[in-house]
Amino acid sequence: MVVKPKQSADPVQEQKATEQPKTLGRLVLVTGDKGGTGKSVMARILLDIYRHRNINCIAYECDQSNPQLYRHYNKVQPGVQTLKLNQRGGADALQDDLKRLSPQVSLVDLPAGAAEYFESVAKDIFLFQNAQRLGYRITMVSVLGRVKDSLLQLKRLVDFCGDKVDYVVVKNLYWGDEHKFTRYNNSKIKQAVEALGATELLLPELYDDIFDLVDSKDLTFREALEHDDFSLSNQSRVFGWIDAVETEFSKAAIQLGLE
Repeated sequence: MVVKPKQSADPVQEQKATEQPKTLGRLVLVTGDKGGTGKSVMARILLDIYRHRNINCIAYECDQSNPQLYRHYNKVQPGVQTLKLNQRGGADALQDDLKRLSPQVSLVDLPAGAAEYFESVAKDIFLFQNAQRLGYRITMVSVLGRVKDSLLQLKRLVDFCGDKVDYVVVKNLYWGDEHKFTRYNNSKIKQAVEALGATELLLPELYDDIFDLVDSKDLTFREALEHDDFSLSNQSRVFGWIDAVETEFSKAAIQLGLE
């Protein structure tokens, strides 16, 4: 019996396989339209979860006019770095740190209405190409209000990014229950992001008085659980809110780097 020698694999396919970068983690960019949609609240609770779970995350504050992420979380090691996207080279550290430090997650709180900023920055530093080369998948987190500008910002991002990123669309329930987002629910942009595999999340509402106290004291959300200025009832409400957020965000665990 003659045994034929095993044929070698296609060298072209072998080369392509070796060229595929190992997936190291996620670059999560949080966006929204004008201030007040809840964009920075989304970034804050995400960082709160990353830090609580000891996920290796580098966080960046880009909103110079309202630096909530920096104000509340810079005290939690390893802190929050600042980026000035409106300056030439202001975003270089974002991808340089990916190569130098290889974090599991890089979280970026973009300025309000940052679609135009993001386009110019992404082109300037070849963000899509470099993220892929370093093994990072980009997630665009778009926090919606109920106004037209929310849809315009999201459409601009989708038109620019296409299928090069993953999308997480967040309805901030501070503005009403999910069915009241009729402008988005009946829009073509909803159909477009769903066709691109977007995950839709709900951001639960936190009572105004509790949120205002957290804000006035510059606290992290988990610090409120033990702070003397919070009654036991309000501490319980914060705990319930965090728990509800974590349960909801588990629907996009891969896209948000929570696995």
